[in-house]
Amino acid sequence: MPSIYVYDLIFLFVVATIITIFLYKNRKRIKVESKIFLMYRTKLGIRLMDWISKKFPRLLNTLSYVSITFGFLAMIFALIFLFLSIKAMTAIVTVPKIPPLMPLVPYLPEIFNLPLPPFYFSYWIVIILIVAVTHEFAHGIFARYFGLKIKSTGFGFLGPFLAAFVEPDEKALQKKSKRAQLSVISAGSFSNCIFAIIFLLILPLFFSLSTVPSSILYATTSINVSDIESLSIDSTEFRGFTKEEILPHLGETNELVRIKAINNSVFFATQETLKQQIDVPNEISTLNVFYDGPLIRANIQGEIKEINGIKVRDYDKIFQNLSLIQPGQVVTIKTTVSEYEIVAIEHPKNSSKGFIGIGSMLLPVTGLTKRIQDFTSPIKNPFMLYKSKYNEDIFVFFFNMLWWLALACFSMALINMLPLGILDGGRFIYITVLWLTNSKKVAERIFRLAAFLVLLLFLTLMVIWVIRAF
Repeated sequence: MPSIYVYDLIFLFVVATIITIFLYKNRKRIKVESKIFLMYRTKLGIRLMDWISKKFPRLLNTLSYVSITFGFLAMIFALIFLFLSIKAMTAIVTVPKIPPLMPLVPYLPEIFNLPLPPFYFSYWIVIILIVAVTHEFAHGIFARYFGLKIKSTGFGFLGPFLAAFVEPDEKALQKKSKRAQLSVISAGSFSNCIFAIIFLLILPLFFSLSTVPSSILYATTSINVSDIESLSIDSTEFRGFTKEEILPHLGETNELVRIKAINNSVFFATQETLKQQIDVPNEISTLNVFYDGPLIRANIQGEIKEINGIKVRDYDKIFQNLSLIQPGQVVTIKTTVSEYEIVAIEHPKNSSKGFIGIGSMLLPVTGLTKRIQDFTSPIKNPFMLYKSKYNEDIFVFFFNMLWWLALACFSMALINMLPLGILDGGRFIYITVLWLTNSKKVAERIFRLAAFLVLLLFLTLMVIWVIRAF
């Protein structure tokens, strides 16, 4: 089966071709603005905006207050995240090689040490369509609710970059109440936040429907291939490590491969994980393997439900409990099949601590990283490995796409509310100050000051990145 990258390139070619044909066939309707933007105006979606605004007036009235409140909160949190980004950029050991300012590509997880999955062109197209369309559509709904005319909707093109837009009557908007203006302006970010929550809720549902527990996750480490003395696969022993000789004997199973190192240490790997690591074009120098611990030798069956009487969902308590066990202490593990008693041995890296050899998909982290992990993790059981019910590549592709959609919606919701003139947050803070002071001069000064401070923060972040990355 061709790799995802092949299909992604095919999709890129198809989309580029469709856009080119579309722009050519509609060249008479395409307008050039600011000398670089190609604007295609339509009336698409206006009737639906009208219908929603008339069908749910009470809901929209309530949501208008919620949207305004969210606008203020989003602006505050966006500034906090910007400060935290600068702090993290000065503290992290490995500085990312990609710049911290990128359109619609969330960067915060990278500098807060949360791994980013692969980002395909296909994801970018889906993100643009969902994030931009829902953002602009929300502007349109609230504009119609407050009686504003929608002149047009449509799409903008800047080379390969796409955008959606809704054009309400700006002059009429400025004559509306401050509440109406703030509602319309904040509606886009508010809708992005709602969709971020929706995708975060879909993630665990998608994971649960698409996977089943396959095996226990044992504690892992890395070993050098040059240190391997022998491997035992289905009672057949292979001396040394020759990829060409070993690969034909490996299947996509959870059967264990025994790996003996030249210092007589013993490790294990499943046939599936070992095959995935060595079935690559390039030569490999290290392998990720399981420790030879009491748990892996006990060969327990079923899905782990409790450890020392603590349910697996309370993984904080389990981490704390396991960190206190001593060599020789008994650890009780309850599975869906039976209950097992595992005697701890000395920890391979600290002889004063006990070790049973269990691993976890979740990191024992604290602070902001932990809160993000708790909120976004769709894992039902952090101590189990899962396998897809269908093609693994397809599952990973759509799982990561949902993850990116949630992150992109959340990122857009915050970043768009920063007080900059090119963002909704700029007009939001101007109208807010104007509302409070009834002075255009004061509002303009506060707006310019806020924009200057945000640009200064961005510049600081970029300077730190350049100094540390190069």
